[in-house]
Amino acid sequence: MTKLWAKGYTSAEAVESYEAGHNANLDKELAGCDILGTMAHCRMLYSIGILSYDEWSLLHPVLQTLLTEAETKGLAPQQAEEDIHTLIENRLTQALGPIGEKIHTGRSRNDQVLTDLRLYTKERLPEIATAALNAAAAFANFAQTYEWVAMPGYTHMQRAMLSSVGLWAASFAEALLDDLLMLEAAYTVTDQSPLGSAAAYGAPLPLDRALTAKLLGFSAISHNTLTAANSRGKFEAAVTQCLALIMVDLSKFAQDLLIFTTKEFGFMSVDEELCSGSSIMPQKKNLGALEVLRARTHIVIAYQSAMLGIVSGLPSGYNMDYQETKAPLFESLRICAESLDVVTLFMKHTHIYEQNLAAACEPNLFAADRALEMAMKGAPFRSAYREVAAHLDSETTDDLTTALKKRSHIGGPGALELDTLIVRIDEQKAKWAEKQTAFTNAISALVALTGK
Repeated sequence: MTKLWAKGYTSAEAVESYEAGHNANLDKELAGCDILGTMAHCRMLYSIGILSYDEWSLLHPVLQTLLTEAETKGLAPQQAEEDIHTLIENRLTQALGPIGEKIHTGRSRNDQVLTDLRLYTKERLPEIATAALNAAAAFANFAQTYEWVAMPGYTHMQRAMLSSVGLWAASFAEALLDDLLMLEAAYTVTDQSPLGSAAAYGAPLPLDRALTAKLLGFSAISHNTLTAANSRGKFEAAVTQCLALIMVDLSKFAQDLLIFTTKEFGFMSVDEELCSGSSIMPQKKNLGALEVLRARTHIVIAYQSAMLGIVSGLPSGYNMDYQETKAPLFESLRICAESLDVVTLFMKHTHIYEQNLAAACEPNLFAADRALEMAMKGAPFRSAYREVAAHLDSETTDDLTTALKKRSHIGGPGALELDTLIVRIDEQKAKWAEKQTAFTNAISALVALTGK
C-alpha cells in the first residue's frame, strides 16, 4: 500500500504500528467526511484550472461511489495506509491513474483532517442538541405533571426549605438549555473552514478557500492558516467541555434519583425494566445505568483534560501529538449522546410517592418562612432569625400547596412558567434543526454536482 509520503524506504513495523495502528482504526469514522472534503477540493481545483473539466468529471463520480461505499459498508484504512486520506487517494489513483494523483495539489493531510473533524463535529452536534432537548422536554413534562407536589429542598445534604417536584425536574430542563448556549458557541467556532491552510502555511496557488467553504456548508473561513492549524485539539476540547458540562448535569440527576429511590427516602420509584439485579440477592433491583452514567461523567471530564494537556505547550504548526485528541472527541460524543437518551428514558419511567414526599415536609422546613413573615411585618430579619431559632420546637407545617404558591417570584416553585419553558425548548429544537438542514442541503448539493 502506497503511503502519501513514500520516498523509497520502508518504515519499521514497530514504529508504523505505534504511530498509525490505532489512528487507522479510528479513521473509519471520518471516511464520509474525508470524501466530502475531497469533493469540494477537486471542484475548487477545477475552478482554478489545476484540473480540467474532463478530469473533474471523472473524479467526482468515483468519489460519489466511494461515499456510498463508506455509508453502506464502511471504509477502514489498513495500518500500512496510516489514515483515511491515504486510502481515498489510493482508491482514486487505482481507478483513474495520474488523475487521482492530482487531488492532493494545494492541500496537506493536516488541513484534510482539520476539515474532516469539523465536518464530523458539525454532523454530530445537532444530534447532541436534539438529544439534550428531548431530555429537557421530558424533564419539563415531568415538572408539569408534578408542579404542585411539595418535597424537601436540601442544602449540605440536610432538609432545608420547602421545594417541589416541579422545581426539581424543571431545574434540569433549564440547565440543559444553558448547556446548549455553550454548545452553540462551540458549534459556531467549529463552523469555520480550515481547508486550504495546507500544512499551516498556505500554498503558492490561487486556492479559492471561499468556494470550498461554501461547498462544504461552512458559514465562515478560518482565516489565518496558522491559526487554523493550531486550532487542532483546541476546538475539539471546547466541544468536549460542553459535553462534560451536560454530563455534569446528568450526573447530578442520576445521583438525586439514586438517593430518592432508596427505601430510606422513598420519594420515587423507577419501572423495573430499567433496573438490573444482583447475582446473589433475589430481591435487588438496581439502577445500574445511573451509576454507570456517574462514572462516565468523569471519563468525559478526563477526556477534556487530556485533550487540553496534549495541545498545551506545543509549538506552532502541526505536531503528531494532535492525533491523540481524535479518540477522546469520538468517545465523548458517543457517551454524551447515549447518556442523554438514557436519562430521557428514565424520566418517562419514574414515578413519585406523593404521601412520602408530603410526610418529609416537616415543620422545620418552614423556619425560614416564619422569620421572613416577621421581617415582612417590620422586624429586622436577624432578630426574627434568632427568635425563630429559639422556638424551633413550636414550628408547624403549613398547607403545602399554599406555601409553594407564596414563592411567587420569578423562578420560584410558585412561578416556574413551565409553558414558557416548553416554548423555549421547542424554539431551540427549531434552531438546531435549521442548522442541520442548512448543512445537509449544502452537502447534498456538493454530492450532486454536475456540469461546468
